[in-house]
Amino acid sequence: MFLHDLLTFSKAERRAIFVLLAVILVLAIALSIWPRKSSTLSTLTPSSSSDSELSENRENAVPFAFDPNTADSTTLRALGLSPFVASNIVKYRRAGGRFRTPDALARIYGMDSATFTRLRPYIDISSPSPPAHPVYPVNPVKPAPSTDVAVPPPPREPSPYKAYMENKLPDGTFLDLNKADSADLVRIPGIGPYYASRIVRLRRQLGGFVAVAQLNDIPNLPDIGDWVTIEPGTQQRINVNTATLTTLKNHPYIGYDRARAIMNLRHRDGHILSLRQLSFLDEFSDADIQRLAPYLSFE
Repeated sequence: MFLHDLLTFSKAERRAIFVLLAVILVLAIALSIWPRKSSTLSTLTPSSSSDSELSENRENAVPFAFDPNTADSTTLRALGLSPFVASNIVKYRRAGGRFRTPDALARIYGMDSATFTRLRPYIDISSPSPPAHPVYPVNPVKPAPSTDVAVPPPPREPSPYKAYMENKLPDGTFLDLNKADSADLVRIPGIGPYYASRIVRLRRQLGGFVAVAQLNDIPNLPDIGDWVTIEPGTQQRINVNTATLTTLKNHPYIGYDRARAIMNLRHRDGHILSLRQLSFLDEFSDADIQRLAPYLSFE
């Protein structure tokens, strides 16, 4: 009868019946599987019974004296601490941490105030034992002399500073600044090849030194006044009336502007008789005239 009625239904009605049957079949399969999944989830999800068991274990734990710096995880669990807190204490010690006061235990992550208040009176932190002092014998026994042939120590390397000072001038020795060369000047304490070459170059440019104070024109030169002297009258002079412009301007105390002024004065007057004529020029100050006096001639 049903098959006959089914065949008499229209195409749309038959399609709706098949969809309804498929939905019923899916629901039947889902209901048969659901209890199994529920039981599986119940085994995976922590139940409230474990929390109550942990709380009951904490309340029933009998406190006893313990040192948080030495107690193992079993001892900490016996005090009513949770596995999480006990593990954090052990990890803190493994990382090099140490509880120096009882209140330091309260800073462990996961430690609640109620648990710490309960355990606070039982915390007993022992002080670290002081390092043992070495014990020396009152009368140390000297070892018997060895019969082996003693090996002499290797020779010591000569001190470079000693070799450096041996090459320097002894006290009371003087060098003439206008005669000493670079090899002589480096023997002055504090003078090396650099400053020796600077002294020789300045002497050549001046035509010789007339005073030790002229060494102040060399920047940062050490004071060597106790080692040098100057023989008077050994400097070279420039003839103002015959010297070329190049010769005049190359002198450190003249330069181009003063050399050009001298050449103009020679062209105008024909012959320069003394420093007094140069002192009337704007290019020469009194200090310039005084410095140039030992280096100029007017023949």
